[in-house]
Amino acid sequence: MSVLSPVLLQLLRQSWLARNLLVFVLWLLVWDIGWLVEYTHHASVWFPVAGLTFAAFLIMGLSALPALLAGCIFITFYTAEHYNIVLSTPALLYAAVAFAFAHMMPYAFGALLLRAIAQHGRRDITTVIVAFLVIAASCSLLATVLILPTLVVTDMMAQADVAKTWLPFWIGDMAGVLVIAPFFIGLFSAIMPGALFRLTDMSGWQQRGVSWSLAAKLLITWLLLALSMLLAAWTDSPNSAFAIFFLVIPHMWIACTESPLWNAVAVALSSFFIAFWVHLLGLMDFVMVYQFAICVIGANTLFGLAIPTLLADNLRLRRVAFTDSLTQVASRDRLEQRAALEVIRCQQEQTPLVLMVFDIDHFKKINDEFGHHVGDQALQQMCRVVQQNLRPTDTLGRFGGDEFVVLLPQTNSAAAALIAERVLQELTQVRIADVASLTASFGIASWHPDEDYDSLFRRADQALYQAKMAGRNRVAIAQF
Repeated sequence: MSVLSPVLLQLLRQSWLARNLLVFVLWLLVWDIGWLVEYTHHASVWFPVAGLTFAAFLIMGLSALPALLAGCIFITFYTAEHYNIVLSTPALLYAAVAFAFAHMMPYAFGALLLRAIAQHGRRDITTVIVAFLVIAASCSLLATVLILPTLVVTDMMAQADVAKTWLPFWIGDMAGVLVIAPFFIGLFSAIMPGALFRLTDMSGWQQRGVSWSLAAKLLITWLLLALSMLLAAWTDSPNSAFAIFFLVIPHMWIACTESPLWNAVAVALSSFFIAFWVHLLGLMDFVMVYQFAICVIGANTLFGLAIPTLLADNLRLRRVAFTDSLTQVASRDRLEQRAALEVIRCQQEQTPLVLMVFDIDHFKKINDEFGHHVGDQALQQMCRVVQQNLRPTDTLGRFGGDEFVVLLPQTNSAAAALIAERVLQELTQVRIADVASLTASFGIASWHPDEDYDSLFRRADQALYQAKMAGRNRVAIAQF
C-alpha cells in the first residue's frame, strides 16, 4: 500500500480519465450503500449519492460531469431491473438522461454558489458553514421537486407514490448532503489537482492528526448510538427512538476539539451506523426520526466547527476594543472600566489607590519639528519605560493624545512618586531620531474615601498641570 498509494495519487493528479473513473466507481458504491438501507421504493434512510455529487461538482466543477452522467445512466438501467420495471431501451435511456439532469442540476448550481461565496466573501469557515447548510436544504428540495415528476413521467414511479415519498426523499437527500458531502469535499480537495475549493483556504481551519482522545470520543459516540437504537428496538416505542438525538452532545464535543476533517469522518460514519442499525433492527416505523436526527447531528456539528473561530474573533475584537493600537497599552474605555472597579474595591476593603497622570513634555513641538512618525516612536518608548517599572497588578492606559494614566492599587503617593522619578531617570537614556532628550511630567493623586474616579482623575490632572507650571520634567503630588 505504501508503494501503491503514491502511484495512484500521481495517476489521479495527472489523468482526467482516472479522476472521473474514481468518481464513477465511488458513485456506484455509495449508491449501493444507500440501497442497503432503502425502506420504500426510491427512498432511503439517507441518500449519500447526493453528498458525493455535490462534493464532486464543488471540487472538480463541470469536469465531474462525465462520471456523474455515466453513473446516472448505469443506475437507471440497474434500478429498472431491481424494481422489475419493463421499459424499452430507448425509454430507459430517455429516463436515465432525464434523471441525470434532475439529479445533477440542483447540486451543480448549489456547488457553484457555495464556491462563489467562499471565493468572493470573507473566506472564513463560519460563513461557508452557514451558506452550506442553507444550500444543502435548498438543493435537496429542488432535486426532490425535479426527480419525482421525472420518475413519474418516465414510468419509473407511480403517480400515487409521490405524496408519501416526497418528504422522506427530500430529508434523505438533505441528510446525504449534510453528512456525506463534507467527507468527500475533504477527500477530493486533498487528492485532486487544481481543486476549485479547498477547506484549508478557509480561515479558522485547524488540521490535527489522529489521537487517542479522538478514538475515545468516537468510541463513546458509537456506543451511545448503539445503546439508543437497541433501546428503541427493545421498547418498540417512537419515544425511545428520539434518544438518538443525544448523539448531538458527543458530536459537539468532537466538533469543538477536533479538526473539520475528522469531524466530517465522524459524522459520515455515524450516519452510516444509524442507517445500518435501522435496517438491521427493523426500525423502519421510526425512520423519519432517524432521518431528521442525521440532519440535526450533521448541522449541529457544522455549527460546532464555527465555535473556535467565533471565540477567536471575539478575543480579537476584545483586544482591539481594550488595547490602544499604537502603544499596546489599555484603551481609554478599558482604563475607565478598571478604574471604576478599583474604586469600588477600595471602598469595600478600605485599601489605598493612587492615580498617576503623565504626558510627554513639548510633544507638539516634537511632532511639528520631526514629524508624526517620530512622535509615535516617542509615545511608544515612553510607554515601554513606564511599563517596565510597573507591577502586574498596575494598569497603564492611554487617556488621549500624549496623556496617559496609571492605576496603582495598594500603593501610596510616596511609592508612586518613586516610580515616576525612576521613569524620569530612565528617560534620559532614551534616544529617538534627532530629538535631543525625552522628558515627561507626572501628576499623582491618592484616593480618599467616598471619592469617585472622576474626582480622583481631576485632582491628578491638576497635579500634572502644577508640574508643567513648575518647569516640566518633574513630579507633583495633589493635595486633597
